[in-house]
Amino acid sequence: MGLAGLSALFKFAPVQVTLLSIIIYAAVFASVLSSDEPQRVPRNTQGLDLDRAYDVLSQITIRPRPYISHANDAVREYILSRLQPLAARRDYIDLSNDLVSNVTYVTGGHAIYFEGTNVLLKIEGTDSKDSEDGVLFSCHYDSVSSAPGATDDGMGVATLLELAEYLSVPERRPRRTALIFFNNGEEDQLNGAHAYFQHPWANLTSVFINLEGAASGGRPLVFRTTSYGPARSLRSQGVKHPHASVLTSEAFSAGMIRSATDYEIYTKGVEGEVTGLQGLDFAFYKNRAYYHTPRDSIPGMGYTQSRKALWAMLETVRGAGISLLNDDEPGTDASSPVLFDLFGHTAILLSQKSVYATNIVFLVIGPLSTIGLAIWVVLASKKRSRESIITILAICEEQLESVPPAHDEPRWRFLVKLALGWERFWMALIFTALVHAGLIAGFLNLNPYIVHSHAYVVLTIFLGLSFLGLVLPLQALHYFLPPTFASQKLTTTLSLYSFSWLLLVVSTVAISTHHLGSLYWTTFFNISAWLAVVLELVRAGRRGDPGNERGTYSFLFSSHEEQEMRAEGAVASRRLVRGVRYDAVEQSADDAEAGPNGGHATEGEGEIVETDPTEITPLIHQHRRQTEGGGELLTVDSPEDIKVVGKPADEYGWWIAQLLLLVPPLAILLFQVEVLLLNATMHTLVDGSAPFTVYLIPAVFSTLIVVPIAPFAHKLPQSLNVIIAGILVLLIALSWTVFPFTQQWPFRVYFQQTVELSPPSSGLAINAASSVHAAYPEVVRAETTFTGLQGYVDRYLIRNIPSARHADFSCDPKGLRPDLMTCSWASDLLPSPDGNLSLFSLPQTQTAAQPKWLDVHAARLNGTRALLSVRGANTRGCRLYLDRPVTFVYVHQPGDDSIDPAPLARMRLQPGWTMSPEGVREVRLWSRSWDRTFEVEVGWEVGEGDEGGEGEGLSGRAACEYAEYASALGGPGTGLIPAFEEAKQFLPMWVLPTKLTDGLVEVWTKFAV
Repeated sequence: MGLAGLSALFKFAPVQVTLLSIIIYAAVFASVLSSDEPQRVPRNTQGLDLDRAYDVLSQITIRPRPYISHANDAVREYILSRLQPLAARRDYIDLSNDLVSNVTYVTGGHAIYFEGTNVLLKIEGTDSKDSEDGVLFSCHYDSVSSAPGATDDGMGVATLLELAEYLSVPERRPRRTALIFFNNGEEDQLNGAHAYFQHPWANLTSVFINLEGAASGGRPLVFRTTSYGPARSLRSQGVKHPHASVLTSEAFSAGMIRSATDYEIYTKGVEGEVTGLQGLDFAFYKNRAYYHTPRDSIPGMGYTQSRKALWAMLETVRGAGISLLNDDEPGTDASSPVLFDLFGHTAILLSQKSVYATNIVFLVIGPLSTIGLAIWVVLASKKRSRESIITILAICEEQLESVPPAHDEPRWRFLVKLALGWERFWMALIFTALVHAGLIAGFLNLNPYIVHSHAYVVLTIFLGLSFLGLVLPLQALHYFLPPTFASQKLTTTLSLYSFSWLLLVVSTVAISTHHLGSLYWTTFFNISAWLAVVLELVRAGRRGDPGNERGTYSFLFSSHEEQEMRAEGAVASRRLVRGVRYDAVEQSADDAEAGPNGGHATEGEGEIVETDPTEITPLIHQHRRQTEGGGELLTVDSPEDIKVVGKPADEYGWWIAQLLLLVPPLAILLFQVEVLLLNATMHTLVDGSAPFTVYLIPAVFSTLIVVPIAPFAHKLPQSLNVIIAGILVLLIALSWTVFPFTQQWPFRVYFQQTVELSPPSSGLAINAASSVHAAYPEVVRAETTFTGLQGYVDRYLIRNIPSARHADFSCDPKGLRPDLMTCSWASDLLPSPDGNLSLFSLPQTQTAAQPKWLDVHAARLNGTRALLSVRGANTRGCRLYLDRPVTFVYVHQPGDDSIDPAPLARMRLQPGWTMSPEGVREVRLWSRSWDRTFEVEVGWEVGEGDEGGEGEGLSGRAACEYAEYASALGGPGTGLIPAFEEAKQFLPMWVLPTKLTDGLVEVWTKFAV
């Protein structure tokens, strides 16, 4: 290949631009998608035993283990059996089996009394015997009642048990104290974390790492980080595959994510007693369709994927933990961070202050340097040193008056061309936004939940439509109205830089006013766009003119004389002589062939060569040429010396540097975020999330990813547009017609059964709508509820359930969860607290010992106090629902037989979680022992309508929760929930059941005092 062939590879031409663009985008997309999966397990695990950790995961996820299950006790005993040998082996390791920490607090409009059963292992650091700079490693060992909890939070338990083994080796003893915490009751309101602050070891730590699962499998993500100090641990060499984004932290802070973890409790601390901790929240976030369902299990993830996911958590926590335990800096730097990763291999950590300072610098330097270079381009184009900068400002008006007659055109047409030349980027951007609005409307009206099962099809559609929406207008404008003032690449690059500058302003304001660093990518985008526009202006300055798409010099950047010369490409040392245009007289065919005056027509260059002079023949031989504006000129230049109009100067190399500056940085940063957000939100629609938001995310990010291609759009071939459009038509037809839920990506329905019992003093009160047999005189009504998306729960699910098929069911669009529908029906499938009943109700003729679900007693102590007693058979979780707010809650301890009202000081609420003046209407009660009788004293304020200041009394409901069922493989003495078994058995294969509240069954009765 010669030099000419080699230089052709770098030419700014359609083939070259297309190939390089495809290679760049394909490489970015492939790299991001491949790095989004858990990496393979290395042969050398450097002291961690993955097989041992995997055995732990297998052991603790045999069955669900909610706080109110016997399986929960079994897992706790297993954890103790693994930690006791470690504590016995080393004198600097202590084990705490915490059965004494109780806590009462108020949150979310209800009061909670919780008796903790937490387990703590303390590995005392070599340098911190009495210090408070230890590191808390936290997980929870309970699960929800509807899932074995392999990811939530079996992975966390297995990881911390293995970390305990790792740190127990004397050679690995850390500098700072490590407190490894296995808490219980997280699923029920983060109760175990509240109880942690009641433990004397709570003041030993200043930093924490919390392990969670908000989905099922995949890579663990740094869900949240409080500050720069803990985030710095992700930069350690031990963290081989970091996965982090500041966007998720700020989405939590803004309330955009409907979830809660122990992170919130640790960061808040206990007001006046324990300062909030700095720390990290690690969590799994992919495959949320399995979250809190039977498929949150090892089989649900698969053997290979579950091992990879577990190793990802092990390696990351070990690396970050060792850094926090042993680095010179303790990890308590509270400054705000900007955190993200690149391809899962490198964590990028910046302080918000440094990003803010960088933004300010480029907000000032970028425009000034761009304006300076633009002035240089104008001056270089003018080639007249006598022109000052002041005259440049009047160029547009000057040119309107000085355009030669051959180029004269109406002022309005000139202004339209000017606008279309410089504003076409913004027009294309607006067009893209309108196209996306139409696409989103199509999804919302035709198949709003398709993203649940075909997320990457939806992503491909938005990427393809972003490309066509941006490229087609730019190509159309270039074809029909090519820029005459400057090249389209220059004008679009300048507009692109302006766009990035506006985004940088938004980012800077967000940092300064709200401390939001999620727009960090705008900094990189602005710098890339600035460098690209600098290159374009330097190229234009070196050429002496910004040029245009017709190959002529632009009128705005040249003098009147130069316009006349350059319109025909005049050769140096020659002058243009304006000729006289005449119309030839009509001739016969023979005369025309012979030419006028016997001359002969000569083909080539579009001119007539006159052989015989006439009275109008100029003394100097001239050649006729047409100007760009449509007029005619005569020139003395020979044809071979004329520069052909319409052929722009070739460009080599510059565009490659610009494409590499613009496309890869923004595409990498934003596509990573887009994939992360897509995986995090694609399965949230079944929880009631707004579909518009889920579709808006790929629309915005896809547009931003494609935007950098705008300066090169006019060079892309139409064949590429046709291919992309064809693919889009097929994908849109598919996504708007197929059923949105599959067995692989199932629908999730929330289950609960409620059993109403007759009040203690009332007789039998069977609800007429209930089909419960008389063998259960206590039962008023047993009701099963499904809560889920409207149009699916009522149309597809109810008719599949035998007990509902012939029952009168009702559906309420305002369901028991926000934005979901609840359907309910009476059922005779009664639960059994102790597991002694059949799966079906007994015949009326058969006698049997009746189940004693509840013991409820209520007594009034005075005008504004009452003592409520509730006990549930074979459970340790109960609730009180009150018809009026109470401002005093105190749970009496066993052995306290006093019948006098407790002093107000007895109500010891956890500081920072105290009672509001409005009071609460619900009290949740959790006991570490089974069959506990809760003696709850409540007090209320005297209302305006209360007679004699004694109050009207108190009424409400007392309830207890149950969560054990046969298919959960519970041991002897565990309960049965036949209604849940029925749901699991008869729901379609594309549906998975999950729990609605703490218990799958709630048994309740009314009381009044």
